[in-house]
Amino acid sequence: MFASATGFISCSEDIDNLNANPNAPEFVLPNTIFNSATKQYTDFLRDDFNSGRLSLPWMQYWGQNAYADEDRYLYRETTAESLYRNTYLVATEFKSIIDINVDPETAVQASAVGNNQNQIAASRIMLSYMFHRLTDFFGDVPYYSYGSDDPEFEALNIDESFSPRFASQEKIYADILKELRESADMINTSEDVFSTGDNIYGGDATKWKKFANSLILRVANRLKEVDPSTANSAISAAITSGVFTSNADNAVQAYDVTNTNASPFWQAFLDRTDFAVAKPFVDLLKGETGSFGPDPRLFQMAAPKSVAIADIKADNYEVSEDYADYVGIPYAFPLANTLPFTTYSFPSSNILRPDFGEVLMEYAEVSFILSENNGWNQAQYEDGVRASMTRWGVPAAEVDAFVTALPAATEETVLNQKYVGLYMQPHEAYSEYRRTGFPSTIVLPGETITLPAEQAAAAEVDDYIFEPGPDVTDLPFRLRYPQILQTLNGANRAEAVSGLSNGDTILSKLFWDVN
Repeated sequence: MFASATGFISCSEDIDNLNANPNAPEFVLPNTIFNSATKQYTDFLRDDFNSGRLSLPWMQYWGQNAYADEDRYLYRETTAESLYRNTYLVATEFKSIIDINVDPETAVQASAVGNNQNQIAASRIMLSYMFHRLTDFFGDVPYYSYGSDDPEFEALNIDESFSPRFASQEKIYADILKELRESADMINTSEDVFSTGDNIYGGDATKWKKFANSLILRVANRLKEVDPSTANSAISAAITSGVFTSNADNAVQAYDVTNTNASPFWQAFLDRTDFAVAKPFVDLLKGETGSFGPDPRLFQMAAPKSVAIADIKADNYEVSEDYADYVGIPYAFPLANTLPFTTYSFPSSNILRPDFGEVLMEYAEVSFILSENNGWNQAQYEDGVRASMTRWGVPAAEVDAFVTALPAATEETVLNQKYVGLYMQPHEAYSEYRRTGFPSTIVLPGETITLPAEQAAAAEVDDYIFEPGPDVTDLPFRLRYPQILQTLNGANRAEAVSGLSNGDTILSKLFWDVN
């Protein structure tokens, strides 16, 4: 009997052990999770599909030289699904950092790599950044909030629901402002966020606090036309608490010089050459459109048309300061694949390098927001232009000359310059266009585009009409929900769609889009 009982107990223990993964660590330090999560997020957010074939061309910073479909707003279903699905996958990582730091048993271990409250705050800031971007793409989405008990915020709570409800855009915006305010206030600036593993700020708590406050400016500014009281209150508190004051505060995800950990567009150009700088953007920087005259940032943002991709990637070319050497690829041109590479400019070696840092937010944007908030303030407008030019490496004397010659600050001049400043941050530029209608220099559906002589000769046409894929007269107002949601979360998706003015189409405006 004793032997039988002993055998039974032993078998029971073996059965229990089957549920444990012997290869999984019992505890993962939160700094390693954070390290991976910020890179994962920027990897997919800024890659060749979710940026290169979506908002980079839509905002006419870049254009495709082989396929014009996405430039004509016929974006791929896989892009919408990637933005949606991957945001939640990475969000679970940031939530796990919060969970580790609020659990007394694991918080002690987590404190070895940084202040517990600071780790929670940084994770809340990143979650706010991610959900803000997600709701600006789709509208109502399932939402998670650390500091709220709202029953509609069901995302990431997989123990309770595999089919979370969609929270309204209005609720999400209100809670993001609350999350960012509480995150900034809970940061202890006398201690690190993480001792290692923070590839945005190197663990600097003071800069994370400024990032939270600066994000409040971005989020609140989107609300100014629909809820000015909330927006102005949030902006005032953020400024008092401390926003970016120089380029040293910029939030930038760092990358490595090795191909394994290289920036998204370096990876995209390893074997392909699908993208070039678009003609509307080049023409603006050449001073052929807009009201600013020639802009020396062009030499830092694009390469001369005669330079081959191999030389750009090797940083083995002479930067020309002759504006005639820079020509953009015609936007959404159906015959773009007939144009030789030597007839248009590729991105510069400042961008096509493995360690190109992906900017999440920068001081120039803060300055433009402050200018707008203060009735198109001239000094803050100039600060924004100066900060952008300096960050891109324009020599100081050229910066001074350009800023001195700037036209007066108005809605159009400030927002057109903000557009230039958001180069390589196209998702934010896309949201700002929907909010404001600026920049005023992009090509709209139905317009006729005249080709430069060299391109016209190669394509054997002098001009063409920008014909969008869908029947629209402007940019899409949103992305459609991924089709997979009809199976995975059909009822809640249907409820969210019922609140859209034109159904689950690109013609349904978000609640703040009232321009």
